[in-house]
Parts: sequence; structure tokens; C-alpha cells
Amino acid sequence: MRKYIYCIVIVLFTQIYALPSSAIDIFKRYEKMIWIDQIQQVGAAYEHGEKLCEFPIITGDDETPTPPGIYVVRAKDADYYSRTYDTPMSYSIFFDLKGKRAIHEGEVPDPDLKKELATHGCIHVEQPYIEWLYDWAEQGKTVVVIHGGREGD
Repeated sequence: MRKYIYCIVIVLFTQIYALPSSAIDIFKRYEKMIWIDQIQQVGAAYEHGEKLCEFPIITGDDETPTPPGIYVVRAKDADYYSRTYDTPMSYSIFFDLKGKRAIHEGEVPDPDLKKELATHGCIHVEQPYIEWLYDWAEQGKTVVVIHGGREGD
């Protein structure tokens, strides 16, 4: 638990220049947080500072990155379909409406295969984790912290 809190504090201080007021009081403003560690390709859900769930993920790569930062869940759509990529993106939890980036259901390959695959900037989470995360996250009340960048796996 201390390891994750330490990592969160580091991320918050590195983001403080971009979002000074919200970075300082993030824990006061949001009871729920989705932590995305792009370096380890793992996500976690926290409520009141307690980790509830950890799950494997896959994010974007150098060509189609998932930008690190602090976001808020802006919209949710259980049956979203991307016309751009002509594919279903079930259980979409949108954190970046302008960039059309979301946490959604998608394949998360074994670590050896991750090197060859990436998303288009979204975050893939497999069942049963994505359905639980979708039900648990609240629009406007859950913060998404994306740490690091995806490096050569």
C-alpha cells in the first residue's frame, strides 16, 4: 500500500505545475481513483485511499500514445461503438472527450505479446475487471491518474 501511495505522491508533485490547485487537493476532492501505470501496464481502483482491485491493461504506444495526466471521468457508455475504428468499445469510461480516449473492454495480451500490440490511446481492460470498473466508477466523481509512458515493454 505504501508503495502505491508513494507513487501517487510522486505523480501528483510532477503534475503540480500543470494542475496546481487540483493536484494538491486531489484526495480531498475525489473518493474514487483509477490509477493507470503505463510502465508496468497495470491499473488499480482505489476508494478512500484503499486499493479495491488491480488489473492488467494495455495502453497506447509512441505512435498513438495515452497521455499521462490527471483526468476526471466525463462520460460512460456501456454499448459505445467507434465509427472511427469500426469496432465495439463496450463499457467505455471516457476520461478525455476531446481526444476520444476511454478505458474500455479490450484484449490484454500476455506480457510477451504486448510488445507487438497497442491501443489508439485508449486503455484496454478485460472481463471481469472492466464490467466491475464500469459499474464502480462515477461520472464527474472519479479521478483517473495516468502515470508514465509506455516504454518498449
